[in-house]
Amino acid sequence: MKRTLIIFGVILSLTFNISATTWFPAQHKCPVCKKKNIYQEIGSYGSYIYSWPSKYQYIYWPLTDLPSVYSCINCHFSSYLWDFDNIPKNKIDTLKKFLTQTKLDKKYKDYLDIPMTRRLEIAESVYKILGRDTQFWCEFYRVIGYHYDQVKDSIKAKEARLKAIDLARFILLDSMYIGQEKENLYIIAAMNNFTGHKDSALIYLDKASSLTYSNLKWEKKDVDNHDEYLTDLIKQYKEFISKKDEE
Repeated sequence: MKRTLIIFGVILSLTFNISATTWFPAQHKCPVCKKKNIYQEIGSYGSYIYSWPSKYQYIYWPLTDLPSVYSCINCHFSSYLWDFDNIPKNKIDTLKKFLTQTKLDKKYKDYLDIPMTRRLEIAESVYKILGRDTQFWCEFYRVIGYHYDQVKDSIKAKEARLKAIDLARFILLDSMYIGQEKENLYIIAAMNNFTGHKDSALIYLDKASSLTYSNLKWEKKDVDNHDEYLTDLIKQYKEFISKKDEE
């Protein structure tokens, strides 16, 4: 009996870890005020993250997880975890000036206790100072929309998603992104669906399904894999909307 329980426990553990993601603590120094603090770094994950429901908003783990946005508990500098240690020195003074006017509702001992939406709001201003391209901002507002949704703030979630739609449309007109129309039409479809316009979403999905993704900056095998992924994703999305209609 004991051996059976042990075997069952091992199987259960393996089953759980097939789709598990992990984090581990690590110390980082704030690039602005030099305060040392404990943050969470990515431990492990797998390709299964691309099959999780957030794919219907075209964002993926770790952006959907609370530890992904670091925030200094002293000066409140906030950014994605992969940018935190790489801030240009010529931006520090401007960031300091902005952050002296940034207030939180109380003092926090752990950055994870600061509401994710508040961290993202600060990060929005930080990235405007740092400067980012249109694709970054399109994704950023999808991320903000996702997290506002998590705290049931439907008004701000919709505002963010409408910004993402506008940016995706702008990308469609930008010659720098020629060949990526399939991806951007999918984004527009996704944001339309999540702002209550499923009929428009289906129209954009149909448009996207007739295209082939290309990207001159990528290797052919990566382009082909991404195009195949988008094709399957579009098909899944149509089924996703149909299922919601049935419910």
